[in-house]
Amino acid sequence: MEQVSQIITMVGGAIATIFLPLLGAFMFYDSKKRREAAQAEKAEADNITQYAAEWKKCYEEEREVENELNKKIDQLYREKEEDRERIRDLQARNAKLELENQALNFKKCEVMGCKDRQPPSGY
Repeated sequence: MEQVSQIITMVGGAIATIFLPLLGAFMFYDSKKRREAAQAEKAEADNITQYAAEWKKCYEEEREVENELNKKIDQLYREKEEDRERIRDLQARNAKLELENQALNFKKCEVMGCKDRQPPSGY
């Protein structure tokens, strides 16, 4: 019985000496892998967040530029409408002056010595 007890003690000692540290190393290795995986996931999430923030910044800058361009376009349309209105007014004034000129040419006395300056009749 003593021999069996010694064998059990030796086997127990071998297990305690060899297998328990190996078991602890495997457990620590698994924990280390999980920690490294978590750090990698966090780094990837940070990278994605940074990438998204950069795209958001670009989008906002593009929106600002677009708003400025839209304001400039609106201003140019207002100026163009003012120019069109001024052109219409000038064309109306020109047409009115042409009609007045025609009327005056029609009423112009063609005889050089016309003392009353009456336009010729019969037109």
